[in-house]
Amino acid sequence: MTDKILLWSEEFSVPAGSAPNEKIWERDLGDGTDYGIPGWGNNELQVYTQKNAFTNAFNQLELEAKQVSDGSEGDAYYGPATWSSARLVTKHTLQVQYGHIVIRAKVPAGVGLWPAFWMLGARMDEQGWPLAGEIDIMEYVGKAPHEALGTLHGPGYFGDHGCGGKLNSTEPLADDWHEFGIYWKPGQISWHVDDIVYFTATPESVAPNAWVYDQKFYFLLNMAVGGNLGGPLADDLPTSNKLLVDHIRVFEHEGFGEVFHI
Repeated sequence: MTDKILLWSEEFSVPAGSAPNEKIWERDLGDGTDYGIPGWGNNELQVYTQKNAFTNAFNQLELEAKQVSDGSEGDAYYGPATWSSARLVTKHTLQVQYGHIVIRAKVPAGVGLWPAFWMLGARMDEQGWPLAGEIDIMEYVGKAPHEALGTLHGPGYFGDHGCGGKLNSTEPLADDWHEFGIYWKPGQISWHVDDIVYFTATPESVAPNAWVYDQKFYFLLNMAVGGNLGGPLADDLPTSNKLLVDHIRVFEHEGFGEVFHI
């Protein structure tokens, strides 16, 4: 990475066992029913809790997807919850417009897992999804261990018809740490894994539909289980699976980039 102006970073340099900084990271909780989208709109199996995100002794954030067998997490839309996990959000704390945004993470192996680092348009409450826009910086599904996904969802192109691309790695992505990121400036977003740029989108990529990415967005970081993209769970899926995050950083990109503390 070339030298750039660092605008904001989250290094997770706090004592082991600490919860994520509540001044930055809000929590989405439950199975989505309280938000009007049971299964988080994707038939996902997990319920999100306050306790499934914490730091470890290596100054890393851990998001744990954990199997539940005793009914301790209550009911989900399908009955007693079988998985718990975590979803962190910066909607009311921190928003970004443009820049080089990067997350250094180690994704978990396991068919049925679906970790993601993504963004939603700051006008989500007034415009709704997908009109306000979604930028998926990193999606990974255990059933495709060599693939990293980067996608835009907006008006007229969303869900299975989103505008995106994927990186095909020679080795399973879960085998090592990687930097997943976007280079974002007016009228253009490019996705990369480590030093490899694998997809670029511009307004022409979504025409005749609207390009809705020249505005503020906020971060989401989560670990889903199953669902429409994650797919069926492997019979041998471990009962505990962790997405590890070393840092998240926002740099200027070609003179563009701004961070807003709400």
